[in-house]
Amino acid sequence: MSSVGFGLLKSVIDHRYSLSNLAHQGILEEHFIDKEVPAYLFIRNFMLEYGVHPVLDTVARHVEDLAVFAQLPGEPVEYWIAEVKQRKRHNDIRQCFMRVRECLEGHDIERALDEMGSTYISVRDSYSTRSLADLRTVQQEVLTKHDVIQRAGQMPGVSFGFPYIDNQSGGAQGGDYVVIAGQTGVGKTYLALKIGMSAHRSNKNVIFLSTEIPVLQAARRVLAMEGRFSTDDLKKGTLSYYGRERAQRIVEQGAALDSDSGYYFHLLPGGMFPKVEDFAIVVKELRPHLAIVDGAYLLQATSRAWWEKNMEVAQVLKNLALNEDLPIIGTYQYTKRETGKIEGVGGGFAIVQIASIVLSFEYERKEDIGSINEVQYRVLRLTKGRDGEAGSIRVRYNMLTTQLVQDRRLTGRVTDDELIEPDISDEMDSQDFAEI
Repeated sequence: MSSVGFGLLKSVIDHRYSLSNLAHQGILEEHFIDKEVPAYLFIRNFMLEYGVHPVLDTVARHVEDLAVFAQLPGEPVEYWIAEVKQRKRHNDIRQCFMRVRECLEGHDIERALDEMGSTYISVRDSYSTRSLADLRTVQQEVLTKHDVIQRAGQMPGVSFGFPYIDNQSGGAQGGDYVVIAGQTGVGKTYLALKIGMSAHRSNKNVIFLSTEIPVLQAARRVLAMEGRFSTDDLKKGTLSYYGRERAQRIVEQGAALDSDSGYYFHLLPGGMFPKVEDFAIVVKELRPHLAIVDGAYLLQATSRAWWEKNMEVAQVLKNLALNEDLPIIGTYQYTKRETGKIEGVGGGFAIVQIASIVLSFEYERKEDIGSINEVQYRVLRLTKGRDGEAGSIRVRYNMLTTQLVQDRRLTGRVTDDELIEPDISDEMDSQDFAEI
């Protein structure tokens, strides 16, 4: 194992292999050890300065070991790349065990879990294929995917559950990080659950993590939407006899459907997955078609400032969506001073810049804030699309039957006096980060 790095460097020189291709295969300076490091850096700098590969003897003299390349077989570069990656995985796991042992000796269980989690993610990521993409080859894949979608008569992505938004966006697609932003109490959790239900009904595997409500409450809301019950009736135990029977059939038939079709809808307990890395591990293990994080701004990260933490979490989720080729949805609060504005998501423009799609969920009228009317209306805006798409719809929110449905498409943007008035308070209080 100790000579595989030199085997790779020898093959790079013998086959005049590009170091940029090496980097795109995931091989970087960190993959080399001991004398391999100065050898790699010498070859890299030599090629940058002279535009050609050095000869092996020159590299051997530089590392002061004339026999360093002796008796190494001349295998293809790809063979040595696999060997170097395997060695790094082995070393990373071994070093992780050593750090975990130190943590356990110090009774620091939390740090031990963090060490295992971060190592697991990095080792799993090392199996991802990263290489230069030939334009014509990828364009052919574009046409192949087009033909599959055309023959099947389906949208390319996962449905949001609202026809106009689906038509405009093409649904949530692999690599998308979709941000849903809204005020406290506007119904972001219900909206996120509806999207998850819509995806599941389209034979998609879904995982749903809420950092704000327990799984029992999430399951209650889904059951209310499925059975057109009031969540209050389910919560207070006031379903009629027939309602109770219908609810039981929904549970039993839904469970049977999940079992027969093999498609799941998993609810993750927020208390067990407080860190963004914890969520990433579950996504990598379960490989769903859609992952949803309700209250993404409450996931923990290494940054301490709240806006830096939000940006770090969004970056991790975006990279996770890209690496695993699935859409991930995260819900966020608007700050009180900047309700309805993209700069009010997570305290700045960073979140929406990272996002592929931004959906803004807003009260239609300021009178609806705190209203107990059984039927209310919301505005759902496609504020940012992948290719500049935009549009908005009015959503009818029936609290008696727990239904969120597209009411009508809005032409253009609604006027300012139709929107709620932002709070002009200069200070941000804890309610900015707590969902009702």
